[in-house]
Amino acid sequence: MLALDNIRRSWLLVPVLRPERLLSATSAGADVVILDLAEFVAEADKPAAREAVKDNLEPAKAGGAEVFIQIDPELMLADLRASVWPGLNGVVISRANTPDQVKQVDAIISSLESERGLLPGSVELVASLETASGNHNGFDIATASPRIWGVTLGRADLVMDLRPEPSGEIHLMPYLTQRLVTLAGAAGKVPLGAWWRFPDRGLLATPENTLQAARRGRAIGFKGSFCVLDEQVEPLNDGFTPSDQELLDAQRLGETYAEATAAGTVAVVNGGYITIDIARQAANTLAWAQACAERERFKAAAVEGRPVPLP
Repeated sequence: MLALDNIRRSWLLVPVLRPERLLSATSAGADVVILDLAEFVAEADKPAAREAVKDNLEPAKAGGAEVFIQIDPELMLADLRASVWPGLNGVVISRANTPDQVKQVDAIISSLESERGLLPGSVELVASLETASGNHNGFDIATASPRIWGVTLGRADLVMDLRPEPSGEIHLMPYLTQRLVTLAGAAGKVPLGAWWRFPDRGLLATPENTLQAARRGRAIGFKGSFCVLDEQVEPLNDGFTPSDQELLDAQRLGETYAEATAAGTVAVVNGGYITIDIARQAANTLAWAQACAERERFKAAAVEGRPVPLP
């Protein structure tokens, strides 16, 4: 069975200095809460935001979520010193540009883990490839540290100033999205994102459009996505979880393949031959669904005040 820390479908960004947002985030049902020090904090407020991180790590887990911190790479030392404490699950590196940058973050975290009593290597990393150089260096960034768990595009369309086509679509986003899934697969990392369509830019999409973007994203290989609205969390969780029909189809396919293999014949479903790779995909779908259900049970237990450790 998949470990629960592989099931991170919804990543809810929360400004550290917005206590009302943190309170609502704990009941939104996110798999991961990201306490943000990079995107939604004014420069003048960043010292105060750093001061608030440590005390907010445990409260952010009240709904059963894991907690990551999103750091500003230009302020990485200050942000990491404020963030790497017991209770932290990981760090999102916004605007990740180079492998050396990732190695610097890794080294700082290693020092803080030793200094503050965290298990070595326990803090994971997600690299957000939001710039042209970051995307160009994507594979090298994804493999720069064993801490790297996943990669995402973040707000790539804004940072890279991609030009919209007359249709309203962002012309490079489909390419960057598909490339991200490919390089993540080659690097053995988890791709995070969704297949957004005009007029959505992702962060402010309606629940309905978020669900469709998540379903399309899962179909091409994404495993979860960032969001900023509480109402987007449930659609992301649903969209990145196999439907009942998918489970029935996967179960039928797996059983047919097993029966045919045992009989020494070729498995056929709906007129198509079932190869071992297709059978493995069906098994992966069933395993993913089971792990999603375990994640939901874990969060429900946390809400009820009976949290259990992640297996």
